Amino acid sequence: MKYKWLNAVLISLLLLTAGCQTAASPDQNSEAPDEPLTNTYWRLDSLNGKTVTGAENFREAHIVLHNDNHRLAGSTGCNTLVGSYRVARESLTFGQIATTKMACPEAQMRNEQAMLTILGQVGHWQVSGSTLSLKDADGNLLALFEAVHLF
Repeated sequence: MKYKWLNAVLISLLLLTAGCQTAASPDQNSEAPDEPLTNTYWRLDSLNGKTVTGAENFREAHIVLHNDNHRLAGSTGCNTLVGSYRVARESLTFGQIATTKMACPEAQMRNEQAMLTILGQVGHWQVSGSTLSLKDADGNLLALFEAVHLF
């Protein structure tokens, strides 16, 4: 009789402690998976360490590296852009880039020129979670982009 009571208490304690444990959420024990480089809408967040802000009634600066024909598309925050790119492992280079020629506020025009200059200097890329880092051939950070899910 004594053992039955002891077994009942032990089983109750085991059930009680098992019920009190919480499962670790994916956010607690693991980082978010990396976004894919291609076919992702990458919103420009900073150029040369400076935060990029958009202007009202203008598209945000962004790029999309399409898989088909290695096509680049996006916006400078003022004008749309198209071009090509080449990627091999951590290496990334952009071909000739064309833009529309709309006039925009001075701040957007400065950001546009800086963005186009930087795209011409890119040598390497790295995705960490939802952040894309573009670096020059020496590994210096040029720009940061954030993945945006459109739907």
